[in-house]
Amino acid sequence: MKKYGIFPAAVFLGAFLLFQIQPLIGKYLLPWFGGAPSVWTICLLFFQFLLLGGYAYAHFLQRFKPKLQVVTHCTLLILAVLGEVGLFFLWNNPVLPSVDWRPEQNSWPTLQILRLLFFSIGLPYFLLSSSASLLQAWFHSAEPSKSPYVFYIISNIASLVALVSYPLIAEPFLALKTQALIWSGLFLVYVLFCSLAARRLWPVVLIEKDESKDMVGSRPCWRDYLVWIILSACGVLALMAITNQMTQDIPPVPFLWILPLVLYLLSYIVGFIDRISSSEWWHDIRIILLAYGCYQAWYFIRGQSGIGILNQIVGYGVILFAICLFCHGELYHRKPDPRHLTAFYLSISLGGVFGGVFVAIVAPLIFQSYWEFQLTLGLAAVLAIVSVYANDKSMVYPVRHALWLPVAVMLFFVFSEGIEEDKRSVYRSRNFFGKVYVTKTQFNESVLAYELKHGHITHGAQMDHPVYKNHATTYYTEWGGGGRALLNHPKRISNEPMRVGLLGMGIGTMAVHGRPGDVYRCYEINPAVIDLATNKSWFSYVRDSKAEIEIVSGDGRISLENELKSGSHQFDILVIDVFSGDQVPIHVLTKEAFDIYLDHLAPNGIIAVHISSRYLNLVAPLKAVQEYAGLHGSLIDTPKKGLAGASEWVLLSKNKRILARLGGSSLEGRTARLWTDDYSNLFSVLKK
Repeated sequence: MKKYGIFPAAVFLGAFLLFQIQPLIGKYLLPWFGGAPSVWTICLLFFQFLLLGGYAYAHFLQRFKPKLQVVTHCTLLILAVLGEVGLFFLWNNPVLPSVDWRPEQNSWPTLQILRLLFFSIGLPYFLLSSSASLLQAWFHSAEPSKSPYVFYIISNIASLVALVSYPLIAEPFLALKTQALIWSGLFLVYVLFCSLAARRLWPVVLIEKDESKDMVGSRPCWRDYLVWIILSACGVLALMAITNQMTQDIPPVPFLWILPLVLYLLSYIVGFIDRISSSEWWHDIRIILLAYGCYQAWYFIRGQSGIGILNQIVGYGVILFAICLFCHGELYHRKPDPRHLTAFYLSISLGGVFGGVFVAIVAPLIFQSYWEFQLTLGLAAVLAIVSVYANDKSMVYPVRHALWLPVAVMLFFVFSEGIEEDKRSVYRSRNFFGKVYVTKTQFNESVLAYELKHGHITHGAQMDHPVYKNHATTYYTEWGGGGRALLNHPKRISNEPMRVGLLGMGIGTMAVHGRPGDVYRCYEINPAVIDLATNKSWFSYVRDSKAEIEIVSGDGRISLENELKSGSHQFDILVIDVFSGDQVPIHVLTKEAFDIYLDHLAPNGIIAVHISSRYLNLVAPLKAVQEYAGLHGSLIDTPKKGLAGASEWVLLSKNKRILARLGGSSLEGRTARLWTDDYSNLFSVLKK
C-alpha cells in the first residue's frame, strides 16, 4: 500500500489548487466588471463547466487501454505547463491576464468573463478537475480490494483547507500577482506527483482484466443517473442562490464567496463519511436540519433589511449547510459500485452544471426578481419528502403523506413575501449588474415619492409634487457632503461655470444643482439605471437640469482612465457614488483609482466619496489615501432631516481652506493599509 501513497498526495494537492485559484481569479476580475456580484456567479458557472469537462474526460478515458490513458494525461499536463510559461511571457504572469485584455465595454460581460477565464486558467483547471476522479479510478485498478471513495473525502478536505487559508493567509499577506506565482509553482509540483502516480501504476495497468460479467449486474440504471443529477443540481442551486442572496447588499468580498463554498464542501465531507452515513438515524437528522433551514429562510425573507450582517452570514450559512447536507448525504446513500465511480462523479458534475446554468444564465432572463432562493427551498423540500417515501425505516415514514402540508405552507409564505414586494414596485429590471426596482411611497399626507432601489437599499428618490419635484433628496441635499462641496465651491460662489464628474448616476439627483453653463458628466455601468434616469416618467432630474448633462456608459474608473489618453477633464467636483446594493466596489477606492481621479481634478477641486453603509466603515482606507496623496480630508456625517436621508461623505482636496469652509470632522481613527489594485482587505472594515 505504501508504494501507492503518491495517489492521496496528488489528489490532495490537485484539489487544493483547484479551489485556491477560484477566489484568486475572481477577485482579480471583479474590478474589470464594476465589482458586480454576478462576476462570482459567472466564475462559479465556468468552474462547474470545467468540472463537468474534467469528470467527462476521466470517465471516457477509462474506455481506452491503460497505457494510452497515462500517455494522454501526462501529455496534457506538459502542455498546460508550457501554456503557463507562454502566458508568463505574454502577461508577465502565468495566470492573471494583463490589463491589455481588460474589456473596454461591458456590453457582454458574461461572455467576456468566460473568455478571460478560459484563456487564463482553462487547461490547468480542466486537468485539475479530472484529478480526483481519474486518480481514484487508477488507484482502484491497482488496488481493487480498497475503496477509493475515501479519496473523495481527502479531496474535499484539501478543498476546504484551500478555501479557509485564502482569507486567513493568502489575501491579508500576499499580493494577487504573488499568489498567482505561488499557485503556478505548486501546479508544477502537482504535475510531478501525477507523473509519479502514473509511474507507480505502469506495471499494473498493463494487465488486462475482463470484468464485463461482474459489471452487468451492478450497472446503474437511468433512474440512478437522474437522481444523482437532481440531487447535485439542488446542492449547486443552493450554493449559488444563497451566495447571490447574501451579496445583494453585503460586499462580494472573497470571504463571502469562500464561506458558502466551505459549507458546501463540508457537507460533502460529512455526507461521505461511511460510519455516519450508514447509520439509520442519519437520514432523520438530515430531514430535521433541512426543516429548520427552511424555517430560517422564511424568517430571513420576511425581514432581511432589518437583520444585522453577522446574523445574515450565520443564518444563510445554516440554510446552505442544511440543504447541501441533505443532498450530499442522499448522494452517498445512493452511490454505485466503485467500478462506476467515474460515471457517478460525471453525473454529479452534470447536475452542478444544470444548477449553475439556471442561476447564472436562465434565471436573469426569465425572472425580474431573485426567485432562485425560493425555488431551491421548494426543490429541497420535495426531494426530502420523496426520500422519506423511499425509506420505510425513517421515524417520519408513518406520517409521510402529511408532510406535504407543512411544505405547502412554507412555500406559500416564502413566495408570498416576494410577490408582495413586487406588487409594491411600479418597475422592475434585472441584468448582470443586479436587480433594480422603483417603488411608490407616501412621503407625507399630501406628497408621494418614487424611490429607486438596488437590493434593499434606496439609491435616490424624487417627490411627485410640483413644489418639491426639483428638490434634492436622500443623500444629495445641500446638507450632505456632496451637495455641500458643490454648493460651497469657490466657483459656485463666484458664479463661474463648473465641471462636475459623477461616478455612479442613480436617478441623477445631483443634476438638480446644475446651472446654465455647468457641465455634469455622469458615468454609469448599469444600462437599466441610465434608462430609468433619462427615459422613465418617475424621475426627471436629468431632463429638467439646467446644466449640460453628458452620460458615459461603462465602469466609471475604467472610462476615466481611458479618457486620460486625450487629456484631463479638470473636474471642480468629482463625486464617487458607486454603490451596488449597500457596498462600494473596491476598485474605486484603491491608490491607482485615486491617481486617476487626481489627474482629472482641477487645482481647487474636491473629491467627494459617498460612504454611507450599514455594513462598511470606509474612513480608515480613505485616511490611508489622504496620507498617500498628500490631501486634506473631512468627514461629513449628516442626520436624517426633512427630504435629506442620513448620509456619510468623505471630502478630499489639496486646498485646506476650501475644506475648512465646508465643516465636518477630520478623518480620525486607525489608518488601514493603503489599498491597491493588487491588495485590499474589505473584511477588515466590516462594521461590528
